[in-house]
Amino acid sequence: MACDAEIIPAVLGSRGEPLDVGRAWRLVTVAIWAALVIRDRHCAFPGCDRPPLMCHAHHIRHWILGGETKLENLVLLCGHHHRVIHDSPWQVRLNPDDHKPEFKPPTKPGVESAWIRYRPRRE
Repeated sequence: MACDAEIIPAVLGSRGEPLDVGRAWRLVTVAIWAALVIRDRHCAFPGCDRPPLMCHAHHIRHWILGGETKLENLVLLCGHHHRVIHDSPWQVRLNPDDHKPEFKPPTKPGVESAWIRYRPRRE
């Protein structure tokens, strides 16, 4: 019965706003966007500080491949860096310890690339 009920689990914030909508929606909710902006503050790509108004919510594990629309699977990227992540071998993940974005540049022959930690600009 539960399989056919179309029940969608959701993680709610302190005011009842959904912060995890799973696979129900590809686009982020207003509450998820606000939480993403609070966490990342600007484009999280190394060296970029474009403001949230110029950014997109990028699914780390692509939604079409089963990635969920939740804060733990999203990173704030400006349009340019969003295309870079999609169209090149750059990788992105959230650090397992502090859940901040990290980026790994394409590997060069004979040189192993290291993960670059997210550094928010100073306010």
